[in-house]
Amino acid sequence: MTRAADIVVTTIFEPAWLQGYLDDLRAHGRERDVVLRIICDRKTPPSVYEAAAAAARQGFLIDCPSLEEQDAYLRQLGLPEDFIPWNSDNRRNIGFLRAWESGTPLLISIDDDNYCLAGSDFVGSHQSAGRLCGELGVHQVAQGEWFNICSLLDFGAVGDIHPRGFPFAARTAVPAPMLPRVPAAMAASRVAINAGLWLKDPDVDAITRLAQRPQGRAAADVPVLLGASAWSPINTQNTALVRQALPAYWYVRMGFPLQGMRIDRFGDILSGYFVQKCAKHLGDAVRIGSPVAEHWRTPHNLLKDLYHELAGMVVIEELLPWLQQLQLSGGSYGEAYASLAEALDQQAPRFRGFVWDEGGREFLVETAACMRTWLSALRRLGTD
Repeated sequence: MTRAADIVVTTIFEPAWLQGYLDDLRAHGRERDVVLRIICDRKTPPSVYEAAAAAARQGFLIDCPSLEEQDAYLRQLGLPEDFIPWNSDNRRNIGFLRAWESGTPLLISIDDDNYCLAGSDFVGSHQSAGRLCGELGVHQVAQGEWFNICSLLDFGAVGDIHPRGFPFAARTAVPAPMLPRVPAAMAASRVAINAGLWLKDPDVDAITRLAQRPQGRAAADVPVLLGASAWSPINTQNTALVRQALPAYWYVRMGFPLQGMRIDRFGDILSGYFVQKCAKHLGDAVRIGSPVAEHWRTPHNLLKDLYHELAGMVVIEELLPWLQQLQLSGGSYGEAYASLAEALDQQAPRFRGFVWDEGGREFLVETAACMRTWLSALRRLGTD
């Protein structure tokens, strides 16, 4: 029987986040309708496996494969050993593959420092994905080129805050004009991606954390739909997408050497932009708003984060203008994603300058090859 949704998380910390989601699922009668896929890593403590087993005994649907089971699963799919590296957020791709194989209509991706708010009906709110825009009730629609997702959060008097992955070239632009309701031309568009918000520590880059240390105190009541030309960074924490979009949502592998650095902390940002591009090509929409989670960020060295983010910032800054103008082909997410991979291959030699001359072009070529490998893996598991 097909369930309502799969929730995927990868973790290397104690499972303090888990009970809130279990309580929310039980409060809304969803404990037998949602699979929680916990993808462990080599640094994951035994307490995570113990908590997963305890939740299963309580009647919840839990998928928490051992490290050996993960290895066997990837070998079964014929994937290269390094395609999903250890000690990396990239491990969540195993959960994505297993969700695809299960036939779930909705994938929800969370981080292990996202805490479910009591009474939020976390899955029910994410089920906005899959509905038509005209069915959603009161929503604003962001116009223009860029929408700042952090404008929906109250940070007090710390100044403008932008999310991680928001291009610096667009941060001084006039805020996106908003329509107070869904226009008729958009009513029949399907929401393919639903991005929830985060209180406490928002998903911002290390520069913003070092300079402003924002803390989200409240979230706006009225959600936002992105207009056809509007873009926003989309991460993998508190984010849902319909099954049809999953072929375009491979979590991009990090660690490639660029200009003496290694690109990191942008795998989810790149995957979010890529799936967003495919959604726009296919006439689908992105919704931003509920559910709201609390982000109790795990300990980080912010200067180390900044070092790892620098290469990604350069790539994002120069890749996005090209991506926005790119014309894709194909009538499905898989076909559009394959078209995007081909375009990345063709464009890579044309980038010049800082970072690009020191590995950036090769990073795009490798990414395109991995995108095709991802599509091949999904085909082996069977497609709709």
